[in-house]
Amino acid sequence: MKRYFKLLWKEIFVRLFFHVIYITAIAALPYIIKNMIDCGFLNGWYDVVKWVGVFITFIILGMAAQYITQRGAWKLDKKLYENIRQDFFEALITQTPETYKSKEIGEYTSMINNDIAGCEEYVEYIMQICEAVIGLIVYASYIFCLDIRIACIIYITAVLTLFLPRITGDKLSSKKQVLLKKTGIYTNKVFDLLSGISFVNHDTFEKVAARHNDSLYEMEKSRYEYGKFKTFTNVLNGSVMYIINTAAFAIIAVLLCAGSITAGIATATISYIQDFMFPLRTIVDSISSVKSVRGVKNRIIAVIEGRRKIIYEETGFKRAIRLNHVSKKYEDFSIDDFSYTFEKGKKYAIIGPSGTGKSTLVKMIVQEIKQDSGDIYIDDKIAEYDVCNTLMFYIGQYSHIFAENYPDNVTMFGSYKYKEALKGYISEGKYGLLAQTDNCTTLSGGEKQLIVLERALLSEREILVLDEPFSALNQELDMQVNKKLMESDKTIIIVTHNESSEYLKGFDYIIKM
Repeated sequence: MKRYFKLLWKEIFVRLFFHVIYITAIAALPYIIKNMIDCGFLNGWYDVVKWVGVFITFIILGMAAQYITQRGAWKLDKKLYENIRQDFFEALITQTPETYKSKEIGEYTSMINNDIAGCEEYVEYIMQICEAVIGLIVYASYIFCLDIRIACIIYITAVLTLFLPRITGDKLSSKKQVLLKKTGIYTNKVFDLLSGISFVNHDTFEKVAARHNDSLYEMEKSRYEYGKFKTFTNVLNGSVMYIINTAAFAIIAVLLCAGSITAGIATATISYIQDFMFPLRTIVDSISSVKSVRGVKNRIIAVIEGRRKIIYEETGFKRAIRLNHVSKKYEDFSIDDFSYTFEKGKKYAIIGPSGTGKSTLVKMIVQEIKQDSGDIYIDDKIAEYDVCNTLMFYIGQYSHIFAENYPDNVTMFGSYKYKEALKGYISEGKYGLLAQTDNCTTLSGGEKQLIVLERALLSEREILVLDEPFSALNQELDMQVNKKLMESDKTIIIVTHNESSEYLKGFDYIIKM
């Protein structure tokens, strides 16, 4: 978080500077009241006008400073959220596929919405502690000016209360992290269940609802456990405030009885005690709260600090992709000691029954997943993920379509130069309809596959690795698109279930799994 505090130093300075002005002006009001009571109004109406004028002036000054302080707090939040969400998102999208897939999208969504909010809370609690310390210093100074004996009693008791957060902080933090974890699980469960809404009917409604309710119950149970312990923490912290209040009240009573202080001093001191309690309570509560969100903050910062730098090398594909004794094992199948060479410019079809490892093979080629043993080379280089990502364009069975218009989808928001590369693959009429689409998620499955194909073509990658890329196209269009691909000078590796001789004759090599 040090980086963000440095980044936000101007906003932090403005907020604290005007808070000093605000608290100094407002804290002066009881002192003004004390002086008014003790002045005896020897100058008659002049004293009335004077003290009322002074009182109003300090109120106006305090309110103006408070406005600037609170506006500064919103600006601080805005800038913090912008920077930390930007950094976190960029850290996510630069992860390797295997690292990224260690969590579900729902958990990442929960982290962006809830955990990052925890980072904002962390900064806000730190700011509240700073502002409360300023308040304590200002109020303590005024109390000291009134009577040093009362001030000493209040100071000593106040210092003892600052040890309270040590009692409850760690446990509160643990319960907070459990709540956020359960929230992530629930978010992912809702996303999963809603994605299958078309299968909900009279027979399935109750079981689907029950599965949702189970996850909801676990999340709300953890929320209740967190809230219950937080309430205990608040009451514990609050009880000590009353002890300080009682001690100060008692010493004022003793000093009044002994005639050691005036009525004005007693009145002002009682007012200051009430005001003094607020920043003190804020410090105690905020220290507990800082501890409660520290684990959440550390979780986000760990992702940001672990951001992977994308390595880009200006290198072309010269000769071949070579798989050397590659193996990958799963519970239900394995690829064992697989060796093969894919030559530049050649076209390869990978066929075979479902579950034989076709998709696993191409995912290893593009390094979406790592092989358990063996080596993969591009020319003479080890096929690391960034090298593969530079030279290859991979289309999976469920390649994502963004809820954006056609140009943004095929150019990846302008990353690739837009041109009508797909026109030679489909009719002009069909292309015209696609190009006018404002939200591509509304298109049919086959149309979405055409969008992903144009995305691949616009990327100008030398190698296309395609896993069932045209399964939703009709047979005629599938043949037409495939024929056009075979005419290109790209190296193409396609996983397909279409084993017709007419379809496969355009390939240079057939690999049967």
